[in-house]
Amino acid sequence: MGNHNSFNLNHKEQLQSARMNSFNKDPTLGMLPMEKLGKLLVQKSLEEDSINGIGCGVFKRYLFPQYPEMARKLFAYLVTSSGGPASSHVISYSNFKTQTERLLSVLADDRQVLMYVTMYADGKEEIDQDQFRDLLLAVYKLAMDHYPESPQSCRYIFKTIQAVVDSAFHKKLTLKVGYLTNWILQHCPRLIVLLHRYIVHILSTGYRSVIEKCPYSKPNDLELTTPVLEKENEFKTEKNPLLPLSQVWILSTTLPALYTQPILHSKPTPNCFNTQNFLSKFLDFSCPSHWTLLYNSNQHGIGSNRFLHHVLSYRGPTLTFLRGDEGVLFCMGATTEWRESHQYWGGDDTIILQLLPYYKVINRGPKSMYLNTSIRGYAKGIRAGSDPRNPSIQVDDSFQHVTHCGIPYKLESIEVWGCGSPKNREIQLDIKNWQIKEAEKNRTLKMTSKEWLDHPDRYLLELAGRQTYSTS
Repeated sequence: MGNHNSFNLNHKEQLQSARMNSFNKDPTLGMLPMEKLGKLLVQKSLEEDSINGIGCGVFKRYLFPQYPEMARKLFAYLVTSSGGPASSHVISYSNFKTQTERLLSVLADDRQVLMYVTMYADGKEEIDQDQFRDLLLAVYKLAMDHYPESPQSCRYIFKTIQAVVDSAFHKKLTLKVGYLTNWILQHCPRLIVLLHRYIVHILSTGYRSVIEKCPYSKPNDLELTTPVLEKENEFKTEKNPLLPLSQVWILSTTLPALYTQPILHSKPTPNCFNTQNFLSKFLDFSCPSHWTLLYNSNQHGIGSNRFLHHVLSYRGPTLTFLRGDEGVLFCMGATTEWRESHQYWGGDDTIILQLLPYYKVINRGPKSMYLNTSIRGYAKGIRAGSDPRNPSIQVDDSFQHVTHCGIPYKLESIEVWGCGSPKNREIQLDIKNWQIKEAEKNRTLKMTSKEWLDHPDRYLLELAGRQTYSTS
């Protein structure tokens, strides 16, 4: 009995000693994430900058070393939201905890957009073009730094962003914060999701970087879903890339998930770095789509026959890009496979956009697509829009012009990208191979002498001077 009591006593002492060692290594053990982060930042601010409270310098160094300007704006927003001046470089622990917890609780899309537009407007009621441009560049850099393949860049980014700014501001120098919020929700509804997702992730797990006494490193398992282009088709020429990555990025903030995330793969439960329940509300560990080039008029030739040959039988969503003179670029998102019909077709996620020189959603909704090259008595060519009598986009049957708002532009090129699964592409290729085999079979089909006497090829051969031939 004595030995048994001695064993229990030793066991309890070992457990108590282990708890004490854990507490010494992490004095914030048992606290909530924002409490942990706040206490540790207060400690670091006092040790490194002799500041009572949380200093902006420590906030940037340990949480957002890659994005100091974004960190500065976020810190200023936390200060002003707690009633302090925007110029202050210090925030108290209690205000930091209150404001960060409030930021984490913002779930509604419109509130998220308003919050970050206000943040980049430096807390004012109006935002100028440069501030909006900074917001766009911040989101772009986040998306490219976390691109699934590796960090990316695009030399067309400033042209892409300028199209967004020009479309939103309509040559005005400033806009009301509320107006720009509504514009983003209409034309780039998922723009802010990327930024909010990242900031929530850093605030929720950043206490670890402070404990480890090193600036926060980029997480390997955080995917910001910008679609992935097929390697072999990406940036083939310097003068005319098929689809600049910056355009893929801005499209991913607008397009329905049908185009950007058609396949959702379940991933194993992340390690303790991402196990907080509240974090799972914001992180979307989905596999980006791999866009496959189906048709490029610069390579395959332009015309209705070439378009039909390369696009039909792809049984998945597609994006069709129409480039015209004067620098115009349009995009049509079709939810289902292309088909010829005298009626409009397409699901609820059908969408029509202009990318250049202005970026905007022109139309969205069902029964917005039309293709007819052979049915007599009906309009020929491609049409897109909710009003059949006044379509938003028209391509004539000769594929020479694209018309928008009554203005015809010379059609310079067409690209069609498949946005479905690899299986969709495999099925299309199988159908094409079957069609080729059937054509070859029909071409070598033997005919009887009687059938050959009535065949038009016999007459052509006789005109060419050949009077004898085999009828086998």
